[in-house]
Amino acid sequence: MTKERLGRLWGTEELVNITYVSYLFLIMENIGLLSFLETPKKIEEIKEFIGGVSREDLLEKLLEVAANNGVLQRDGCGFSVNRNGIENLKALKSQIDSFEDEDVVYRAAERYLPKTALEVLRGVKKDRASPEIALTYYWHDKSSIFQLGREVLLMMGGLRKLKGKTLLDVGCRFGAEPFLILELLDYDCKLIAADFYPQVVDECMHKEVKVNGEVRRLFELENVSFAVLDPYVKEPFPLEDSSVDVIYTFQILQWYDSTQRLINEFSRVLKRKGILLVGVPLKERDEVTAQDVFYALAGGYRGFTFEEFKAMLNMAGFTRTQIFRSSFVKAQKR
Repeated sequence: MTKERLGRLWGTEELVNITYVSYLFLIMENIGLLSFLETPKKIEEIKEFIGGVSREDLLEKLLEVAANNGVLQRDGCGFSVNRNGIENLKALKSQIDSFEDEDVVYRAAERYLPKTALEVLRGVKKDRASPEIALTYYWHDKSSIFQLGREVLLMMGGLRKLKGKTLLDVGCRFGAEPFLILELLDYDCKLIAADFYPQVVDECMHKEVKVNGEVRRLFELENVSFAVLDPYVKEPFPLEDSSVDVIYTFQILQWYDSTQRLINEFSRVLKRKGILLVGVPLKERDEVTAQDVFYALAGGYRGFTFEEFKAMLNMAGFTRTQIFRSSFVKAQKR
């Protein structure tokens, strides 16, 4: 994988912003909001159109971010659709859609996310285990872009240097991630595949992999174990203090408002000088982004500023923090 290709896919906040503005456009189009805004409407009219809105704060953030990125335009005290801005967004998105599977991911989001966004705006609680979100991320697990991101995060940890280590994979999803870790390390590691939902861990356990030409399920491998964790850390992880060498977690922490508690727990179970590898949305400034709004509409939390995330790591006893491409973090426990 060349650095040029990496730059195209993960390189800048601008690239991430285009991707998530496109998701917000998709949501607004599919709930009929863009058609409704062919003529200017005030926030009260928009709330009435959607019906039952209890998250007015989130609706306002959606409208503001859409206007800031050219999907909508401000008209006096209201908003209307910006067709020229939408055409520009589509042109920008077409420049980064160089992988066929991106269309698959986008279609999955188109099918499952609009209904979820409506329910969240109406006050329904959602999370990563909600069926629509889980199905969307099932397709993300098949995405070459997400696969590339996982590989980059492992490379930050030294890849081959991870052989023979005990790794905790926090957010193992349906098994694609544990399989990648095992494959890249030639199955030479002790892997604990963990997630926050029993049904997700169960799916992961039954993931089929090919080892030495033989098809086996993950739970049949002697060097793989499984754990269900509490995302809000009301209960500690079912792991001993200082029991793992490496913690690996990709695109998970932005889903929960308990990030500091999770990072503290990472520190507890890591050995001294153990390595933490995190894939997480980071941004320069403390402002609401399209990515923040997307995660909120999907039942998640938000991204973090560089300084905010570094401060959380430092508070938990991590040092030597390295950040690459606004998405990948490596830190060492003191």
